[in-house]
Amino acid sequence: MFLSGSLISQIMSMGAGGAIQVDIQGYDLENSRKLAEQVKGIMVSVAGTRDVSVSRKEGMPELQVIVDRDKAGAMGLSVYQVASAVETAFKGKTVTRFRDRKFGKEYDVVVRFQEKDRAQVPDIKNLKVMSPMGQLVPVSNIARIEKAFGPVDISRKNQQRIVTVTANATGRAIGAINGELDQKIGKISIPEGFTVEVGGSAKDMADSFSSLFYATLLAVMLVYMVLASQFESLLDPFVILFSVPLGIVGVIWGLFLTGINFSVIAFIGIIMLVGIVVSNAILLVDYTNVLRRQGVELYQAVIRAGHTRLRPILMTTLTTIVGMIPMALGIGESSETYAPLAISVISGLVVSTVLTLIFVPTLYIIFEERFKREVAVEHPRRRATDPHPLRRETDLKPDA
Repeated sequence: MFLSGSLISQIMSMGAGGAIQVDIQGYDLENSRKLAEQVKGIMVSVAGTRDVSVSRKEGMPELQVIVDRDKAGAMGLSVYQVASAVETAFKGKTVTRFRDRKFGKEYDVVVRFQEKDRAQVPDIKNLKVMSPMGQLVPVSNIARIEKAFGPVDISRKNQQRIVTVTANATGRAIGAINGELDQKIGKISIPEGFTVEVGGSAKDMADSFSSLFYATLLAVMLVYMVLASQFESLLDPFVILFSVPLGIVGVIWGLFLTGINFSVIAFIGIIMLVGIVVSNAILLVDYTNVLRRQGVELYQAVIRAGHTRLRPILMTTLTTIVGMIPMALGIGESSETYAPLAISVISGLVVSTVLTLIFVPTLYIIFEERFKREVAVEHPRRRATDPHPLRRETDLKPDA
């Protein structure tokens, strides 16, 4: 039983509604705005996206004072001094505090322009800044004033300015949408100092799946190490672990038939399944080894082990499935959250139990015939040699 790529894609796309996000990091506001508009146009053109929006909104009109550093330096002024003078004139600056002794209260004394004179271009140009040499320098001599629109807020991530373009997915897998976005964004010209990265819930899910994948590999390795130490063999644990992929096949089919998305909870169910499905194979392989040590022929030992261990295997599987049914049906508080976990375990156990009874004995026979018999044939004289050669020499010495 093999699954096509289209079937897996359908499983991954179930319930694919979610945020698609593109992060644009860079300092320059104008370039980031242009990049955000480009990315927004690309995102609108991708099938399956809707409600495309940019996080940074256009703000209110503002006057920008752009200081000429060379001219200001020639006058002995720094950008900070010019900015401080403009801030004092228009925003105001607390220079001292006034204490009302009668009521025992204190008031800030703020120096700034009158209300009617604020935010007027001529007033900013005529504003004079005191230089270290005691000269009053008009702002118009060392800076230019421009009208512009400033952002309402500036978001940052990892100390970098960031603009986020988001959309919702509909009728299409998020992974497919992100793949097409990556291809189209890779073709646009990105200014120096800027980075454009596809993120959002799909990226978070991919990171979670990556961590859980390594957790699954670690679980398989630990199970293999325990089995190898108990069976004192490297081949028997491999035969037993062959039941794990059979269980994963059942998980995929179970999620597909129930229409449940393959989520992090379902992945946790797979990790649980690794420790559960091997128990059936352990029963088969262990009892087969017992019969082989008693001198039973290989094929007869496999058949007898299957007949003898069928009832314990079915009992173990049925008790686990019955215990998971309430969770799979969503009975109880918050149980619907863990329904994918229960369905993963149930479907994986059902398919694994049926296939284990067929494939594990077959694989056991193949390994016994191709490996263990070859080793026995390769050293046929080893059994005929005397197991105690030193004892023979000792026994001959008195006669000599």
